[in-house]
Amino acid sequence: MIWAAVADVEAELAEARREADLDRFLGLLGDEELFVPIHREDAEKLADERSWSFAKACCEHDGEPSLQVFTRGALPDFGADVVFLGGDLDWALHGLAGDDQVVFNRGTLGEWRVPGAAALHWLDANPDRVTAVEQQVERLNTARYGHFDGPVARALACGAQQAALTAEPWNVLDPRYHDYVAEVRGLRDWWGVSDAAGWRQAMARLLGDRYVLTPGNLVLILRAQHDAELDPGTWSELVLHWCAENDAARQAEELTRAVRRIVRYEQRLRADGVLEPDGAVGTTIGWDVGRAVGLARWGLAVGHCDALTAELMVLEAGAVARRYHQSWAELSASYLLGRVLALDGEEFGEAYLSALRVHHLLLSDPASPWVNLVFEQAEPTIQP
Repeated sequence: MIWAAVADVEAELAEARREADLDRFLGLLGDEELFVPIHREDAEKLADERSWSFAKACCEHDGEPSLQVFTRGALPDFGADVVFLGGDLDWALHGLAGDDQVVFNRGTLGEWRVPGAAALHWLDANPDRVTAVEQQVERLNTARYGHFDGPVARALACGAQQAALTAEPWNVLDPRYHDYVAEVRGLRDWWGVSDAAGWRQAMARLLGDRYVLTPGNLVLILRAQHDAELDPGTWSELVLHWCAENDAARQAEELTRAVRRIVRYEQRLRADGVLEPDGAVGTTIGWDVGRAVGLARWGLAVGHCDALTAELMVLEAGAVARRYHQSWAELSASYLLGRVLALDGEEFGEAYLSALRVHHLLLSDPASPWVNLVFEQAEPTIQP
């Protein structure tokens, strides 16, 4: 038995195929990220050149002359030399000619070979039923082929907020289920990571011996060591006293500014139901944990680590999460505050609002790991 309310688009596609309902079949695909196979060396060139490629250019693999398009849960294993590009249905059919053929989810119960003319006609007639991949965000995706129980599932759940923001399945740790080029570019652009050594260093900054306290986390620790209910003035005085005692006078302005920012963010978090009326955030380590889980998955996807290393890093992130937090809600508040201190600039813009929506989603959706897995214990409340 699988958790209640876990979606299975592959099963729905197979049902539509059995009923020969092409409209429903393509409509389902229109709301999914789709994948096409590409040789790894070609994908690496795309990533280096930062060029765009439509799906048809990558279509001939494993003796199949038709354009092959897969949903995430139907991705085959073509071997180490073949990876995948991802995009929406509009992208997948771009450049397709009427006399071409596209095969969806080849090798599955939902396999359907569709003439290019029919697929393009549907696309032209239903532009509102295709969700651009950039808009496929803030979704809780729980994959039926992923982890539901055990230490790895609980550790992956500690990164669920990061995964849900970009609609990635939270419970999957497998290199196949990714847009290879997007992950390579993301690691380079956002993390400065382009090889295995750089990936290890980035992980060490989040979880290991290179970890550095941010100003926000430092002042939170100082508050927690004294009194979590300190008023802002007393808290600022405590920070100034710490600076004087630790030869850190040059940090005083930055740290007291962090105090003021946190006070304003905590007020908003209380108003938005993330914190209790008298609640406070104890640490922003949840932000590091969430990103570490994501970084482990992305590193595995592009080959910067092997599966065992990725799993060990995810397990370490889960251990850190439980060392510093007592509940999913507390972990999420920690993640949310860390995210906005890093990205928002007190604008309460999308960096805040998107994470806020995902926070409430994960704490309420019947398919959420935060609903089905007990934070403190090893066993889920609902057995898969």
